Amino acid sequence: MLRKFSTLAFLIFLLTFKAQAQEISLGLSPEINFPTGNASNMSGIGFGGSLKAEFGISDKHAITANGGYNLFIGKRYFGSRIQNIEAIPAKLGFKYYPTPDFYMEAQAGAAFHISGFSKTSFVWSPGFGTRFKTGSATNKIDFGLRYEAWTNTSYNSTANLKTTSFGFIGLKLGYVFGL
Repeated sequence: MLRKFSTLAFLIFLLTFKAQAQEISLGLSPEINFPTGNASNMSGIGFGGSLKAEFGISDKHAITANGGYNLFIGKRYFGSRIQNIEAIPAKLGFKYYPTPDFYMEAQAGAAFHISGFSKTSFVWSPGFGTRFKTGSATNKIDFGLRYEAWTNTSYNSTANLKTTSFGFIGLKLGYVFGL
């Protein structure tokens, strides 16, 4: 269902916006993540990295594809440690540039958990950021801030539907290569 929705959304974006100056860029970003809400009871900090491709569909709009790796260090309680949380998130998104170097972004996708925490989670992530010029005409430094949530739905022992969410604030500082 999610795959069909993503494909349909992608086709609508392609048909809605004329591809004038199609720019393609590839970004590589290390990140530090700060769990929020109930997630902060399980982990104090997380680390990761991402690889993001961006396809410009107009001067102010772009479609993104993002993959990465996240590790959240489990907290220690009464001499025992909560299991680390490791996941590989894969997201598609839409970026809007109100100015040439400032952007707002929304992404959605799935997080595939490596550790025994969960199987697969639905991911949604709004954020914003800015890009700084480097000595190269096409390469830039990217600083971004986002909120990301991994949502799971399961049945508990009394057959009630239960939804849980693991949320965090992510900071990234990366390098974007213009292709």
